Amino acid sequence: MSSDKALLPLGALMLAVSVSGWAQSVTPAPAATGTATTQTEGKSLAPVTVTGTRDRENQTYQSGITSVGKMPVPAKDIPQSLTVVNEKLMHDQGKDSFKSALENVIGITFEAGEGGRVGDNIRLRGFSAAGDIYQDGMRDIAQYNRDTFNVERIEVLRGAASMLFGRGSTGGVINQVSKQPRLITEHEVNATIGTKGYQRYQGDFNFKLDDDAAFRINAMATDSDGRGDNASASTHRRGLAMDYRFGIGTANEFEISYYHLHYNDKPDWGFAWFNSRPAPLTEKYWYGLNTDFQNDKADAVTLSHTHRWADGSSLKTTVRDGYYSRTLRATQASFAAGTTVANLNANTGVSRGATSAGNAKAGNEHHTFLQTDYLTTTQWFGRKNSLLIGAEYAVENSDRLSYPFLTGTKPGTTVGNPISTGIGGNYTQRLETSFKATTLGLYMQDTIDLTPYWKLVAGLRVDNFKADYQRPTGVPPNNGTLARSDSLLSKRLGVIYQPTDEVSYYAAYGTSFNTSGDLYQFDPNSANTAPESSRNMEIGAKWELFGGDLSLRTALARTEKYNERNTDIDTNTNSFLLSGKRHTDALEFEVAGRITPQWDVFAGIGFLKAKIDKSGSNAAGLAEVGENPGLSPSRQANLFTTYRIGDKWRIGGGFTAVSTNKPANSVTSTNRAPGYVKADALVEYRINEGNTIKLNIDNLFDKVYYNTLYRGFVAPGDARSVRVTLTSKF
Repeated sequence: MSSDKALLPLGALMLAVSVSGWAQSVTPAPAATGTATTQTEGKSLAPVTVTGTRDRENQTYQSGITSVGKMPVPAKDIPQSLTVVNEKLMHDQGKDSFKSALENVIGITFEAGEGGRVGDNIRLRGFSAAGDIYQDGMRDIAQYNRDTFNVERIEVLRGAASMLFGRGSTGGVINQVSKQPRLITEHEVNATIGTKGYQRYQGDFNFKLDDDAAFRINAMATDSDGRGDNASASTHRRGLAMDYRFGIGTANEFEISYYHLHYNDKPDWGFAWFNSRPAPLTEKYWYGLNTDFQNDKADAVTLSHTHRWADGSSLKTTVRDGYYSRTLRATQASFAAGTTVANLNANTGVSRGATSAGNAKAGNEHHTFLQTDYLTTTQWFGRKNSLLIGAEYAVENSDRLSYPFLTGTKPGTTVGNPISTGIGGNYTQRLETSFKATTLGLYMQDTIDLTPYWKLVAGLRVDNFKADYQRPTGVPPNNGTLARSDSLLSKRLGVIYQPTDEVSYYAAYGTSFNTSGDLYQFDPNSANTAPESSRNMEIGAKWELFGGDLSLRTALARTEKYNERNTDIDTNTNSFLLSGKRHTDALEFEVAGRITPQWDVFAGIGFLKAKIDKSGSNAAGLAEVGENPGLSPSRQANLFTTYRIGDKWRIGGGFTAVSTNKPANSVTSTNRAPGYVKADALVEYRINEGNTIKLNIDNLFDKVYYNTLYRGFVAPGDARSVRVTLTSKF
């Protein structure tokens, strides 16, 4: 009762700013726990503990146990903002890509694939997270567009986290948790067809092979046309994941997995800004060429071994070796010179770029990671201590290539006639840059139970990052070898107060650092520049309501980069000065879970205030002070909810809302993408045990909106689409 009363002010605020009436006159559902007590003639029998996997039909949108902190704990024991997009939510919404799944997460925005980088390009609380993507706790920094076919959940941990993950992580980290074999034979097949030629076939097959061994296969094929009434963008993706575990639950558990993803797309790079806004009359057309392509591959093998001691301690060692390749030829369209609002019409000329080689690039990456984590519980000074001791070693190789022999000019067209048969050319590649980095990280964290209600989380990590960079085709001084080595200390501190099992309050502090070679590039100045430093300060609260079926959290945080690189040069050291400063203040509310046995909900609302505090001393730098750094919209909100009617029907829907936004790295630019609210809908019918048919309507009202921004161009979000999915579980 006391915890419910404490929630009244926050509940009133949530009702006012998000979805009214969620918790009115709701009878709490019975607790869903792993312990059952039987009543017989007024007496309680001994509790019976049940160990197993929660039935898939009974899953909610809650996070459950999370491993994002490298220790398996409930989300309430993580003293930082955490959002989990789980498999049930992705399935209900029909999310088929990493990017689309992350639209559920407040604080995340998307940058277009420019600036020498392709693939998932994400901003978290306004800071770049392109180098902060992880797969099962190991860095997944390669440049490719990720799919969700083998993803059990996506964990988004906000705030500086270098103590846990090493370099980067200023705004936070995004961790993909892969599906694992389980000790049960069960399978699921999904077949989806939809508008724009959409077809997706996905199979998830889990085989129990022995009392302690299982094998799981996930396979996917997706084909779809994209934006464009005539010529159009498109995607063609294929994926395969195989995972074998044996010794499950025993003293020695082993796992070997292979992951493959291949896609051959026609990329959509939108259209250039026009009068500081998205260009009118262009949203329904794709102005690329039929010879445009984005052909990428990802192949990774992962081996792991977990040893468990009788006292509950464990040592897990994992090694991953991955090869990634990408080739790209894209078109960036713009109006012909002299175009104004007055003369803009269907016959207005459209330019596709100055040269045939424009926006053509390729790359190869080879990453090897070795990580080991030791978990144990001890009694020091009469207090319970949960220890994490770990080490990480990484070797990252990245080559960037170009197509120097593509010559000529891309053909122009008009606004109302985007069709083009495309052009050929010489696709011989040339190595432009070669980068090799090695990292060694050592870390230790202790969670101390100070009292029955108070916990202290404290951790330290030291990293040594070495990198060599070559530009064989460059001109002096850029054609020689550039190298740098840095050693950094990262800290994490959190205090948690848990007066009951359902309530958790926390305060946290953490640091992070960004080396000049985070994303595999140097120049003569940055190679001499020390890493940037950041810190995150946060207070928050987490509650478990309705018998634990509904999770509610709120957080107030400041993420601050206090020695950012700027344009000033220290002539004595030939390095950039680290005198810049910027920060983001965030206020967040989020709810996930089940209000009644029939009613599921996932919702959030966030407020960001991002500002550049200090910049370079030249005129351009001084003009940035006080400005929003970009891709930091002041308000974001989302809601997705479903309600089951009887045994057969389930209906649902929701919305995504983002306020006015602007591209990053163009601080003083007047380019703006207008705010928007996009609605989605769901209807599901249960045919019989194990078989359902589901209708998803995305962008229900066909809203024109722009959610992928770059300083040179802007790409619209998806138009209205209708998809029907048949799901069979057996």
